[in-house]
Amino acid sequence: MPLPSARLIRPALIILFALGLALLSHTWRSDANDTEALPEAWHSMTMAEVQIIPASGESRWLTVRLADEADERAQGMQHLPARVIRDHPIWFEFPTPRRTGWHMRNVRIALDMAYVAPDGKVIAVERMEPGHSGYGVSEEIAAALEVAAGEAERLGIRPGTRLRLHDQIRPGN
Repeated sequence: MPLPSARLIRPALIILFALGLALLSHTWRSDANDTEALPEAWHSMTMAEVQIIPASGESRWLTVRLADEADERAQGMQHLPARVIRDHPIWFEFPTPRRTGWHMRNVRIALDMAYVAPDGKVIAVERMEPGHSGYGVSEEIAAALEVAAGEAERLGIRPGTRLRLHDQIRPGN
């Protein structure tokens, strides 16, 4: 069988290269900029701020998305691009304190979950890995703060730290 001529191979390689670039471009664009395609429950979460009050030292502020409705709490970080997860912590608020379990199905990166008692004190911080389930604490919680893995430590959130939700965003943030 005769070999294809160089005149046919070169255009074929150019076409394959262009198709590869188009595919990569679409992948990057959809992960980094396509917030319209995010789940509806994600869009319904309002913005708020959490004040992080350590046992000693100055308090810090963290802008969060507020998951205070059942569909928003069920949504959590599922089906979100990694960049969105890293940039948008979620504050899960419950109407009454309860025991609850957590899973990491359909979540792309590891997360830290800070479990918050009714008095605002962090009970525990747990690292959660994608694809796993069975997370949670045995105590009743009033809220939970979900951040990208490593962020709880960076922000000084540990057992005993107090977290206080402020529904209004401070000016300048």
